[in-house]
Amino acid sequence: MLRGRPVSGKILRTSVMGVTLLLGYVVLALPNQIGALGSPVAWWPPLELPLMVMALWCLPYRVSRFLAPVVAIALLLLALIKLADMVALQAYWRIFDPVSDWRLIGPGWNVFSGTVGADKAWLLAGVLVTTLLLMLGITMAGWSLLSRQNTSNQPAGQRRWLRSLTAGWLVISLAGLVWHDVPRPAGSSRLIVEHIDQSRQNLRDLAALKEYALHDPAAQMPAERLLTGLKGRDVLFVFIESYGRTALEDERYAGVMRSRMAAIDSELGQAGFGARSAWLASPTVGGQSWLAHATLQSGLWIDSQRRYNWLMGTDRVSLARLFNRAGWKTMAVEPALTREWLANRYFRFDEVLDARNLGYKGDPFNWITMPDQYTWSVLQRLALAPGDRAPVMAEIATLTSHAPWTPIPPMVAWDRVGDGRIFNQWANAGDPPDVVWQDSDRVRAQYLKSIDYALEALASFVAHYGDDNLVVIAMGDHQPASLITGEGASMDVPVHVMTRDSSVLNQFAKWGWQSGMLPNQDSAHWGMDVLRQRLIEGFGSP
Repeated sequence: MLRGRPVSGKILRTSVMGVTLLLGYVVLALPNQIGALGSPVAWWPPLELPLMVMALWCLPYRVSRFLAPVVAIALLLLALIKLADMVALQAYWRIFDPVSDWRLIGPGWNVFSGTVGADKAWLLAGVLVTTLLLMLGITMAGWSLLSRQNTSNQPAGQRRWLRSLTAGWLVISLAGLVWHDVPRPAGSSRLIVEHIDQSRQNLRDLAALKEYALHDPAAQMPAERLLTGLKGRDVLFVFIESYGRTALEDERYAGVMRSRMAAIDSELGQAGFGARSAWLASPTVGGQSWLAHATLQSGLWIDSQRRYNWLMGTDRVSLARLFNRAGWKTMAVEPALTREWLANRYFRFDEVLDARNLGYKGDPFNWITMPDQYTWSVLQRLALAPGDRAPVMAEIATLTSHAPWTPIPPMVAWDRVGDGRIFNQWANAGDPPDVVWQDSDRVRAQYLKSIDYALEALASFVAHYGDDNLVVIAMGDHQPASLITGEGASMDVPVHVMTRDSSVLNQFAKWGWQSGMLPNQDSAHWGMDVLRQRLIEGFGSP
């Protein structure tokens, strides 16, 4: 018994060091892109691991003993960054920005828990946290043991074994330089440099944006010259969630969408409305709709949370403030908001309608607080009904086409919408998101169904309630994630103007917007930041 204890302790220490080296290999070799996980060459032994071990052995033990836990913590942080990159690249088509993207944890959690279910989401989060803490505990012990291998009181056989392993690993890592198909060694080090370079470039770009933002002719334009070509009109800026160019051009969706657009053209035509369409480049993809909203409102390219945070503290005049100065009552309709909207301190809409005051009494559709048809119905009742009132400028963010895209209600007669309880029969219909999202084809089918519904609801609202004084400018906020678009998709979104006013339609036609609801390759293509200035120039008085 007594003689067995040292042997057992030796086996335990050797096992801990072995597991630590294995975890170090996994973390350092792990690609930061989901698509590369299945590539064998991506898992070529990384150069950093033997160099880290050799560095600990070369340093005095009194230094390496304190450095060992730092190495363990650094590897844990690297693992977290790589996992965050996987999510960011899949959802937003860019690497993770640790300076500002931490603000996405809340919205991301809402979508994730709404997709897989709250109980499963908490279970998965608990498993992840437990795994990471266990990994940290093992590797801190393991790196401490490895740091001792340069001392004379360690078993000679164990030291020889570790040194032989380290030398062999180093040779194999460097051999990757010979074969072109193998990624260059030290990929994790290059990834860290890439993140640092990104942060430095973001700071340089932000400085340039701040300089550009100082020059805003619209801020000084007299009220009597502002937007005179739209005087007396109700102007609605509509953001259709996840409505991107892919929906109109990808063969998986284009057939249904072409039929929908033809039906909308016919429906609008029968109601006396015309339409013009074009393309806008969105500043975001897969999420962060607020960046698109801020880009339209400010006329600046707000493509990161860092820029958005800066904008919220500036005096840059929003489009809402310009309309207000020119005589419009301004409103933001945000059915996704469930608490005070602090960003309105910058936008300065006169009124904000959100989930708390839109009066919806029906059941939510998972994360979606209310279906689009209800949003349109209550907007008409609360803000656009005929009467003695100022013209309304409203920004509306529709919600039904937001992930998880299930369930989707049918359209009902407008006089039956009421307080929304009629939608209860569909709020929990069909398979829940955690079932649907096990099948990529079903997810894409639900996405198509949601976009089709969002456009149907918008067009039906315009045709049913619209009058001679209505101008609707509807656009996608961003492309959906790569699961829907596939690789290599653009960041473009469709944009449409709908109105009975021929002078408004003619102005958009002069800008190259195509007739009807379906833009083509010859349609105008602007950045979303351009629209604010075009409206000011095209509809203002000289």
